[in-house]
Amino acid sequence: MTEAELRNLIRQAILDVLAPPRRALVVFTGGLLGFEDCIPELRMLLAEGVQLDYVQTPSAERILDQDLIRSVGMREVSRRMVEEHDMLIAPTLTANIAGKVAHGIADCRASNLFSEFIMSNRLVVASRTAICPDGAAKQSWFPEMPPGYADMLRGNLAALSSFGVRLTESRFLCRTALAAWERRDAVRHAPLVALGTSVAALSAAFAGPEEKATGADHGHGRATAPAAPGVVPCTRSLISQQVIQQLPTGVELRIGPQAKVTAAARDAAAARTIRISREV
Repeated sequence: MTEAELRNLIRQAILDVLAPPRRALVVFTGGLLGFEDCIPELRMLLAEGVQLDYVQTPSAERILDQDLIRSVGMREVSRRMVEEHDMLIAPTLTANIAGKVAHGIADCRASNLFSEFIMSNRLVVASRTAICPDGAAKQSWFPEMPPGYADMLRGNLAALSSFGVRLTESRFLCRTALAAWERRDAVRHAPLVALGTSVAALSAAFAGPEEKATGADHGHGRATAPAAPGVVPCTRSLISQQVIQQLPTGVELRIGPQAKVTAAARDAAAARTIRISREV
């Protein structure tokens, strides 16, 4: 086995060990539209190895088919609903809960769960089937909906999307949830993948397009000085949380004198002991 093959083997082993288990909390609210479509989707998630726990609102307990919910094989929980799950799935989201969350109201179990997951920057996937005025299901029930009311529903969905909630149809819950996990894992694995090549490759990932093409320093034709060990130069004008998440813990990120750093990026850097310095 060559050194390169051994390095790749070790890197893959680390990625496998660090891959977090996929555990989702399913919250049923009282939306009937899309309910039957979501059941096979939840079963597919279980078949993919996802651990699913569930809770219900009082209206869901009254309206939804309880035998059908139990047939999925999920575990009903009442404690540690946020800490032990990295995703919230709402397969029967109602306009009532969507409206509360869109306006920052957290006065019941479902809206509280949404608020906590969103503010903790955890993954949230929700079905818009029972809400979206442009969907065939909603239009079949309410063909004469006033335009102003439809605009209000669209606005609430747009607000949820702006919070990072991944909205989908009930029949696409499985693939939407899996895609969200894959994107999250790709971000978490990026530093290890980069370290598996070289520090130079990691630095190149944060170089601006001009520097990549010419090796010039800010377009003035001066050669860029080599970075000290543990220092990752970055020529991007905006440093976001995503940039910080791609770095190994403990490095120094050297940015341009005019680069802007978001508050979320500073918090992420502090949490991972990443020092941000500016070129002089």
